[in-house]
Amino acid sequence: MIQGIFSMSKKLSGRWKAIVIDTSPLLLLLMGLYDRKAIDGFKRLSEYDCDDYDLLFQFVARRKLIVTPQVLSEVSNFARGLKNKFSEFIVENRSTLERIDEKYIPKTDILTSQEVVNFGFTDISIILAAKENNALVLTDDFLLCGIYRKFELDTIHMTEVLSQKEIFKA
Repeated sequence: MIQGIFSMSKKLSGRWKAIVIDTSPLLLLLMGLYDRKAIDGFKRLSEYDCDDYDLLFQFVARRKLIVTPQVLSEVSNFARGLKNKFSEFIVENRSTLERIDEKYIPKTDILTSQEVVNFGFTDISIILAAKENNALVLTDDFLLCGIYRKFELDTIHMTEVLSQKEIFKA
C-alpha cells in the first residue's frame, strides 16, 4: 500500500508541465477560492467536497495553468448557478483568472479538425492548446481522458489527483 501511494505521489508531483485545465476542474478550483463551503451545495460540483478542492489546489499551485476561451465560457455558464452571487464569484476570482494563461484557438483550426463533429469546440480547443503548449490535460471526464490519450496527450484524470486523499486519511 505504501509503495503504491509513493509511486502515485511521485507520478503526480513529477509532472511540472503546464496544465490545460478542463471545465469542471477549473470550476472546482474557482469555487473553492471563492467560498470553500459553497462547493457542497453547488449542483455542478456535487461529486466533490472541500478536501477535493484542497488536493486540486495543491496539484495546480506551482504550475502554469492554461485555459481556452471555450472552457472559460462553460465555467461562466455553470457559475451562473450561483444566481445573485455570480458577480461576487467573478470579482473574487478576477486576480486568479488574470494569472491563468489563455490560449486562443481560432475557430478555423477547430473546424479543420475532423474530430470536431464528435467532440465539439471545447474539447478540440483543449486538444489543440495542449499540443501547442506541450501541456498536461486535466479533466474529470473519463471518455475524454481516453480520447485525449488517443491523441497522445499527457492526460490526468481528477481521480488520479484525488487518490492522494488516502495519504491524508492514514
